[in-house]
Amino acid sequence: MFALLSFSGASLIRRNRRRTILTILAVAFATLMFCIVMVLPYVTARIVAIADTSPRLVVMNRTAMRYGLPESYSQKVARIRNVVAVNRMVWFGGIYDNPKHQFSTVAIDPETVQMMWPEDDFDPATVAAFQEYRDGAIVGAATMHRFGWKVGQNVILKSQIYPVTLSFRILGSFSGGSDPTVFMFRRDYLEEALHDATRVDMMWVRCSNSSVAGSIAAQIDSTFHNSGAETETDTEKEFLTTFLVRFQSLGYIVQAVGLCAVFAIALAVLNGCSMTLRERRGEIAVMRTVGFSKSQILASFMAEAFTMALIGGLAGTMASALILSLVRGTVPALGPALSTGMPYPLIFGGIAMALGIGLLSALIPTLLALRSPVYQSLREVT
Repeated sequence: MFALLSFSGASLIRRNRRRTILTILAVAFATLMFCIVMVLPYVTARIVAIADTSPRLVVMNRTAMRYGLPESYSQKVARIRNVVAVNRMVWFGGIYDNPKHQFSTVAIDPETVQMMWPEDDFDPATVAAFQEYRDGAIVGAATMHRFGWKVGQNVILKSQIYPVTLSFRILGSFSGGSDPTVFMFRRDYLEEALHDATRVDMMWVRCSNSSVAGSIAAQIDSTFHNSGAETETDTEKEFLTTFLVRFQSLGYIVQAVGLCAVFAIALAVLNGCSMTLRERRGEIAVMRTVGFSKSQILASFMAEAFTMALIGGLAGTMASALILSLVRGTVPALGPALSTGMPYPLIFGGIAMALGIGLLSALIPTLLALRSPVYQSLREVT
């Protein structure tokens, strides 16, 4: 076996280096394409799956969110049985130093932020500071990464909706939850700047558990039926699905084009391996002549293919992770879809796909070469 490995290693070194490098690059590019095109459907499906068990509800004006809700609704909703917390939210539409630098900016009630979104992994000290400082802000990790902000830094945001420009003190960051791009600040700070009570664009309602969320949603809507501002209450999954559905068509197109490219590259790798094995028929014949079995020869060539595919797979996943890290949070229109970096399941999936391409590309030509009689292969060489 040692002789086999030595022979295999030597043959790998003697192989056409240019073709070897090109094969590794092809596998790396196929892995890169696979990881990139699968991010959008994977992340959106994961967000919806997490929200499926969420006990939160989203309450909006039935006509349209832009019409808002009276602030008094929150007190009535909070008195409903099995309602744990209510948080009133206002869209601020913040812009940082450039009209292109837009991101989700919302004003919320500081008292219930940790109770409402515990999975966001807020630091208790950050929440305490948020409740103390009126100009404080808690910023998602993706937005912090996008602009290179640091905790304690002061930032100035201009609103696209209200005629105000506000200065904020970043008190902390969060990386959990479904959207690590959100910039949160206090509603009373916005009210103070406008010298008037702001409207409520939506209310977030946390129930005691997800099993009672449906009945509470129906109760909320019936409470404000025939009022001046009728409500439409959805579960968090329904709300996020409505938001993410607009990305499905784009995701399907990108995914189809990307997977077609991966398939084409896999065929190119198969063709390259076939050419390599055709050139090495004499080498295979010599190995069989000196006593190596077919299984040993197959293992030798599969080991070479495994090595090249592994190098290409690792290179491709590292490149995709770097690309997604660089663009993290830079596409606000996609919301949380490109704000989490490269998920580990996709990294492992990309490496597995690379190994599959490499091993399959070596297996088929090697088996065909081993089926040829030894004398015929030697005759072709001589």
